[in-house]
Amino acid sequence: MTARACAVAVLVLCAAVARPALAEESPLSAALAKFLAAPALRGARVGVLVVDLATGAHLAEHAADEDLVPASNQKLLISAAALDRWGPAHVFETPVLVEGELGADGVLDGTLWIVGQGDPTFVSEKMWKLAEEIRLAGVREIKGGIGVDATRFDALRFHPDWEPVSSRAYYAPVSAWSANYSSFRIDIVPGAHVGAPVELRLAPELPYFKSTVDAVTLRGGGQLMLDVDVLADGSGENVKVSGAVSADRPASTYWRAVGLPERYAAALLRAQLEAQGVRVSARMRMGAAPAGAHELLRFPGDSLALQIRLLDKFSNNFVAEQLTKMLGAEVYGPPGTWDKGTRALGAYLEANGIADPAVVIADGSGLSPRNRVSPATLVAVIRKAALRFESGAEFVSALPIGGREGTLEDRMQDGAVQIRAKTGHLRRVAALSGVVPASDGSTRAFSILVNGARGEPDGVDAAIDAFAARLGEPSGSAAALASP
Repeated sequence: MTARACAVAVLVLCAAVARPALAEESPLSAALAKFLAAPALRGARVGVLVVDLATGAHLAEHAADEDLVPASNQKLLISAAALDRWGPAHVFETPVLVEGELGADGVLDGTLWIVGQGDPTFVSEKMWKLAEEIRLAGVREIKGGIGVDATRFDALRFHPDWEPVSSRAYYAPVSAWSANYSSFRIDIVPGAHVGAPVELRLAPELPYFKSTVDAVTLRGGGQLMLDVDVLADGSGENVKVSGAVSADRPASTYWRAVGLPERYAAALLRAQLEAQGVRVSARMRMGAAPAGAHELLRFPGDSLALQIRLLDKFSNNFVAEQLTKMLGAEVYGPPGTWDKGTRALGAYLEANGIADPAVVIADGSGLSPRNRVSPATLVAVIRKAALRFESGAEFVSALPIGGREGTLEDRMQDGAVQIRAKTGHLRRVAALSGVVPASDGSTRAFSILVNGARGEPDGVDAAIDAFAARLGEPSGSAAALASP
């Protein structure tokens, strides 16, 4: 054999040996291919990106720059932007003003004004604490009732993209002052015997609510209808139950949104004040606090870190939209609006070098079907927020833990998947974005967006979870470059 022939033979042999090594698929690439071929995803547009959290190196991707409907993964934007703007320890304060003379005997011959700043943390327990602080400030009677100044926000309670809205609690109206996330609880209990009327229980129980029960208990049950309507005089709401329930049916709980968030909050504060012995006139006033009113106290809410935990772990739409309008008012001046809030979110992306020319930010919660964000943008947001020393720990800890809590409590329950991630669902939309530990000791950031899948939602989630279970596997990037 000539020297030339020997050289050719050696090259052919080397190529034959090298080809299998170069063609060998990494575990992460194989997992991605299997995910994209899942039957539940047929007909879907899918975007995926997996990167090294520290370096940003791409480890696996598919259509990562395509802007898709993110559903509640949109909440990652307001979470990151709010922490960046205010910091995790920030506390929003609500001014309490008095109009009129507060006598030495504790009698206020005028109105007690609450000047809402958007703080979403006024649950019933927090309202009790506010009432206690008012009592400790020396107030024993309020002759002019309670006034609510909600002018920090505009008057738009529901985003136009949400139409038609229902009374379900996830459509809760936003307001500069509100209570219990602008929602309340309804328990429906069968009567003690067949033929007895159904019992209706409300929480909180307030004069604000009226009730009409036209439902009976039957042996075989029947259709139950539940309606909530604003009263004609605008003083409150009527909860109406009609139809029939089965005698052996357990008590049922429903959560509904209120229609008049400021009046509802004022009614709750009045009840909490009276529970502590403070007499309050039933009069309620809505509008800007008068210029002559002076400050009695400033009431602190929960820290922003706690609010972000509530927002992300339980995908609370109300908190997301409150923070979005609050951010808009902070950056561009009051009143807070959705336009200002979403512009502030866009400015946050731009200021942090996150370029996405096709991004559409319509709201803070992800309820709007107009939102468009790419997996690449969501991963960039996660990396920027997670690696920020001042608030990175709070951002990551706010994400639900797989199989343990929040919106991931009922998923990945075998404990094999270590993951912290934000879920997202709308009609034919499923999303999951967050962080996972890798087998090499590093941490990975990822985003998975699925739009238009024809499979059942549970099947789509199962496919996402199966892929998420393998996100920490070797990417094979180093092996692909190694010499044979």
